[in-house]
Amino acid sequence: MSDYDVIIAGGGHNALICASVLVRNGLKVLVAERNDWVGGGAITREVTLPGFKHDLFGSSHVWIHLNPDFRALKPEFEKYGLKYIWSEDHITGHPNKYEGQGIIVYKDVDKTCDTIAEYSKQDAVRYKEIYDEFGEVREGVTKSMFSPPTPPSYLYQAMENSQEGMQRLRDFQLSSRQFTMENFENDHVRAFILGWAMAPQTLPDQLGTAAGFYVMIPSIHYYGQSIPEGGSGMLSESMCAYIEANGGTVMTGATVRKFLVENDECIGFRLEDGTEITAKQGVISALDPFQTYLHGFEEGVLPEAFLRMVHHFTFGDITIARVHYALNEAPRFKNGPEMDKTAFQRLFGRMTDIDKQYQEMAMGLAPSDPFLWTAAWTTMDPTRAPEGKHTLIMDTFVPVELSNGEDWELIAEDYIRDKLLGQLRHYTSNMGDDNILGQYIETGPSLARANLCFYRGVTTGGERTLAQMGAFRPFPNYADYRGPVKKLYMTGPSCHPGGGISGMGTIAANEILLDLGLKEEDDDFDF
Repeated sequence: MSDYDVIIAGGGHNALICASVLVRNGLKVLVAERNDWVGGGAITREVTLPGFKHDLFGSSHVWIHLNPDFRALKPEFEKYGLKYIWSEDHITGHPNKYEGQGIIVYKDVDKTCDTIAEYSKQDAVRYKEIYDEFGEVREGVTKSMFSPPTPPSYLYQAMENSQEGMQRLRDFQLSSRQFTMENFENDHVRAFILGWAMAPQTLPDQLGTAAGFYVMIPSIHYYGQSIPEGGSGMLSESMCAYIEANGGTVMTGATVRKFLVENDECIGFRLEDGTEITAKQGVISALDPFQTYLHGFEEGVLPEAFLRMVHHFTFGDITIARVHYALNEAPRFKNGPEMDKTAFQRLFGRMTDIDKQYQEMAMGLAPSDPFLWTAAWTTMDPTRAPEGKHTLIMDTFVPVELSNGEDWELIAEDYIRDKLLGQLRHYTSNMGDDNILGQYIETGPSLARANLCFYRGVTTGGERTLAQMGAFRPFPNYADYRGPVKKLYMTGPSCHPGGGISGMGTIAANEILLDLGLKEEDDDFDF
């Protein structure tokens, strides 16, 4: 007799929301997580000084609010401590150390365009045009993001019979750099736009990435930006509490080593201590493809052709150098008080600065003049630090491996002090040593240890290339969240739509409910 209806390997936020959907539908579910805590990339820790709460990985919550299943479950999670704080006006700041007051992305698109117009009126017009076009496709974007991806030909069939559609298809094939150069004229505006596009660790000249602009720019204005009060980990903790309160089980300190197969069906998994746990209806892997398929099955169980596809899956060669600071006061930007009102900043300089950084990374060099992401979430959520104090997260992209053979963990402290903090000081007036009370540093090696799904320190779940997106993610013919043996399912950032805090684990849950006859095809999922 099986122990559970469904069991899930891995306890990241996608696994937890997957379990939440299944539990809500009356299934007996277990989640097994190797760490002594749950959350994966959505966790909060006091890593600098007592009372200073830092989001170690994911922190800004945007895409999850597009997820209809999350919206339906959110009132339940709120009973267990989840409370969102919204950026009601100022969303992100884009300081400029060369000229002008910088660009601020507001919730209001017209206010945003006003700051863009300070650099280029034509660029402000084009930004608004991209925003306006989103209203016509918004529902389709949400459906495509939180459903199994359609065959590649569907997009062409839908768009190839009009002049406007053909033009858009052509634009979709462009790289982010090509799109930016074609559509915007001012150098600072271009750096601001291109900097947004590279957030998921795509490369500027990677073809097919321009399509994201048509969603990225409008979505921030339509849906806004939020953070959970008390830290990103409150999302994970509230889901865990909901699961357990409704008959589910969340097991921590439980490393899944092998998936069990009988008669071409996945019937369970074996933990590192030898415990075997079985499931009647399905087994879900929320682990990355390498842990799942290269290490998680006995030899000879999976077809060789399938394993070749797994070997060809790529995570990429970009990781991050990151520091968490405990501060006396939040950074004060030289661009003025409006910039200080943005909790989240992207500091990208000029297009030539971006070019230089990616050229250096391609050569295996630590960037010499790095762009930065910074966030002082305590300006929105004072509960994350002692009264009057603040936290700051700051990072940049760096190569996974350095061409001179140096170890990131050995050079990180000097690199972050000299290059990242040195860069921030160009933009701010108060980031001297006396403002810093404590620090905690993360680089690729420590990221890989913290979460085995951060393969080689890459945090995206796999490269977002044309060969690994949509119907090809994670592999051709396996983009429907089902594995190569019966009753085996997949979820997590290696599946469509990719990394980030989106709660995409709901998609796999809905596919299981379809298979069990608990949900009808194409119907809206209504709790």
